Amino acid sequence: MHTVPATRNLIVAALAASLAACTTGSSVENTDLGPPPATSAEAAADPAQAGQALGTEARFCPQASIREGTSTISKQDGDALDYQAVIVDAKRDCRIVDGKLKITVGVEGRLMPGRAAKNRTVELPIRVAVVGQDGVIYSNLAKVSIPVEKGGTSRAFRFVDDKIQIAPSMGGIIVYTGFDEGPPKQGG
Repeated sequence: MHTVPATRNLIVAALAASLAACTTGSSVENTDLGPPPATSAEAAADPAQAGQALGTEARFCPQASIREGTSTISKQDGDALDYQAVIVDAKRDCRIVDGKLKITVGVEGRLMPGRAAKNRTVELPIRVAVVGQDGVIYSNLAKVSIPVEKGGTSRAFRFVDDKIQIAPSMGGIIVYTGFDEGPPKQGG
């Protein structure tokens, strides 16, 4: 008699634990990028100045998202794949520095060489854009150089944009990341 309620409680506890451990693979987790790198020797000598340079924690930090349709870039050589690169994660950290919202955005991805890969370095065009209710507030197109090896394995890459400084806000802002090759080529 007592084994049925005990078994039922055990099953309920196991189900609750498994559901608590679930995460969705399609969402981008926005976590802290970790502690900032050490500043100059002068800042290390004066802790008050170092704390001021790092700013204070922002009350609002916009979500970082990989813009739909910009997470993958592929290059072909004829019918064979040269390489494919994928952005897999975007993170951000926000501080208030000198009255401005300073946003640091990190992008992580992988580049996989294909059958047609050649030994060389490719430049991946990564855009970081901050968009508000009135349009684009900040946009930066950077090139990340990644070595490709014929017959090689995939390589991880990272890009950090730490130049974003905008007026503090309490919402209505989002940070987009993704590959940006520019407008499609005209003609044929």
